[in-house]
Amino acid sequence: MLVVLAIAALAILACVVLVSLGRGGELTEFPPDVPPLDLPESGQLTAVDFMKLQLPVNLVGYHTQSVDETLRRVSSALSARDTRIAVLEQRVSELLASRLQARQEVYASPGAGLRTEHLPEPPAYDRDLPESGDPQPTEPSAAVEEMKTAEANAAEAEAAEAQAEEAAAGADSEVEGEAEKAKEEAERS
Repeated sequence: MLVVLAIAALAILACVVLVSLGRGGELTEFPPDVPPLDLPESGQLTAVDFMKLQLPVNLVGYHTQSVDETLRRVSSALSARDTRIAVLEQRVSELLASRLQARQEVYASPGAGLRTEHLPEPPAYDRDLPESGDPQPTEPSAAVEEMKTAEANAAEAEAAEAQAEEAAAGADSEVEGEAEKAKEEAERS
């Protein structure tokens, strides 16, 4: 009887060694009991996708693999968006810096001096200061009158030039409209 027990123990030990070495076959892998997550790819995730998401529940809480997959997708989507935001912020700062540099180069060219778009205007009236300190206006001088006349003539010339440009633009749009009509008629026939 003791011999039978020793042989049985050796047989069980041999079977355990064979199974542990992988020669006893493999267990079949069963598909998960939870449905796949209804989430788009990580680059296309939106807040609405997360609001619609319902994670599968297990006996003791949420299904661990589903939660892990959801967290992985969310983290990759957030890191992609953070990277995109950082790249766009870098581009904006580079554009602003180049714009500032271009302005500095234009306005600070050597020997150019200050550039203004208007000429300083002399005062309209000569003012005499009496002893009381209150300014007393006098009549405008002839030079001031000539400047006003020149400014009025310049304003009239600018208005005439603007009207000429508008007329030219209107003529161009009429020609383009006629060309489009001719094109449409050619396509119809």
